[in-house]
Amino acid sequence: MRRKNDPAPIRTGRSPAASAWRVEEGLPHGGCGLASRHAVVGLTKNSAVMYGPKGLRFNAVAPGATITNIVATWGSQLAAVRLGPLMQSTVPTPATAAQLAASITFLLSDDGTNVNGAVLASDGGWSAL
Repeated sequence: MRRKNDPAPIRTGRSPAASAWRVEEGLPHGGCGLASRHAVVGLTKNSAVMYGPKGLRFNAVAPGATITNIVATWGSQLAAVRLGPLMQSTVPTPATAAQLAASITFLLSDDGTNVNGAVLASDGGWSAL
């Protein structure tokens, strides 16, 4: 990899990826979405192993619920029955875009210099449920 107009190869770098929200669990989102989230995690870890010795870092952020202007309804009666009670229990507060960006900024900063191949759950505690 080379910088634009620079013949010297890049010796360090960072690559965060937005990834799987609760990738460890089979939620009623459909198999294709779950498979693609697992793929991001696998590529993140593989890239960290392969290119870490060259000074490159690869990490992923697994965001939880994030406040947007999107309004969602239950698209599936099965999902409403299975997940409705969980959603009415102690559910972490959704993150703001700035809170999610802070997690990504940490991974890109020098403070995250020793983090490589990690999937950072930026979910307010969802992954603990």
